[in-house]
Amino acid sequence: MLRLECDRLSKLHILPSAITYVNMSLGAIAIFISTNNTPVNIKIAALLVVIAGITDKLDGYVARKLRITSKFGRELDSLSDLVSFGMAPIVLWWNINNGLLGIREITVSLLFIGGGIFRLARYNISTDERYIIGLPITVAGMVMGGKHLLDTVYRLKLVSQSTINLENTFIIVLLSLLMISSFKVKKTYLKHL
Repeated sequence: MLRLECDRLSKLHILPSAITYVNMSLGAIAIFISTNNTPVNIKIAALLVVIAGITDKLDGYVARKLRITSKFGRELDSLSDLVSFGMAPIVLWWNINNGLLGIREITVSLLFIGGGIFRLARYNISTDERYIIGLPITVAGMVMGGKHLLDTVYRLKLVSQSTINLENTFIIVLLSLLMISSFKVKKTYLKHL
């Protein structure tokens, strides 16, 4: 009887990890699709980043409901988040611009990725279960994915690419600073959202 329960639990551990892999896969596919930078491909790629955010929320929810959270799952989630919410939104931005960004845009891109890595590392070593410190990379990545989607669907025909790049530069700097900041949000508040 005990062996059957252990087997069942070990099989259940696969579910949150599988959802985490879906998150990472969506981010990787978004990167690949965006390299052929047609408006349709950019729209799909941006939408995949937003959908990855849903799967990121789902894997933690499933792990908590099944009472199978683990350090391995936390690390796996962070590495997947770096792909989907750190790299994918930035690569989309580069591909929207045919890779023709200046030193300013490249610098803020590296700031965003670095801020995301910092945020994930701080989260992984955090022992405070009451608060989330700094803006989660998932939120930052989804904001940029949503912005790229909005720009591609509605704004590229109406607003110049240089204006959009200036907006993106400002938003990326702001999101980067929020990720590395030390503001706190109670986790109980976030559970109600």
